[in-house]
Amino acid sequence: MIYFNNVTKVYDNDAVALEDVNLGIEAGEFVFLVGASGSGKSTMMRLILKELEPSRGNISVNGVKLGAIPRRYVPKHRRNLGCVFQDYKLLPNKTAAENVAYAMEVTGQKRRAVRTKVPQILDLVGLKDKLNAFPGQLSGGEQQRVSIARAFVSQPPILIADEPTGNLDPETSVGIMQLLHRINHIGTTVLVATHDREMVDVMRKRVVALEAGRVVRDKVRGGYANEV
Repeated sequence: MIYFNNVTKVYDNDAVALEDVNLGIEAGEFVFLVGASGSGKSTMMRLILKELEPSRGNISVNGVKLGAIPRRYVPKHRRNLGCVFQDYKLLPNKTAAENVAYAMEVTGQKRRAVRTKVPQILDLVGLKDKLNAFPGQLSGGEQQRVSIARAFVSQPPILIADEPTGNLDPETSVGIMQLLHRINHIGTTVLVATHDREMVDVMRKRVVALEAGRVVRDKVRGGYANEV
């Protein structure tokens, strides 16, 4: 589903963010991407989203070479990716249901489908009683659950999450990771970038460790403490 082939990314200030990265993530996998700040995790996420272009090498996502996608088709590429971020990125003037519905509306889905799927997905993430709550009325964990619902409502084949528990307490973080595990169990490929050592150790999923832009460890059912 996601393949990096000898990928290097050098920024304009000559800072090397990634160097000769080779990585393959297969359909249905759950993978943690770990490493210290500046190790290259966020750069990899932005390359997958085609927010950045590699300096060298090739990236394929969902069977498509990103270098061959014209700029005008980038939004279509991103519709095949569910994205979850540390700061939630919810629209503050829309309710939980409206935030999720908006993600469907911008892709042209029919109103009937929106009315049916929005309550279903909010029920899946444990927020069936919060449909009409605004982000400011929700806890951080609840806001992140809305963000996950929005990312998953169209059931994309891939979900990527950049520090999804970075602003949450440990107990809430467990619930968020359990939710991502449930989504993965449905069949979605999940890639999570995180600093949360304890969570990675508990989940016992595949761990890819970055250091100074290079993949230094890649272990199936690994633990953070053993990787960096």
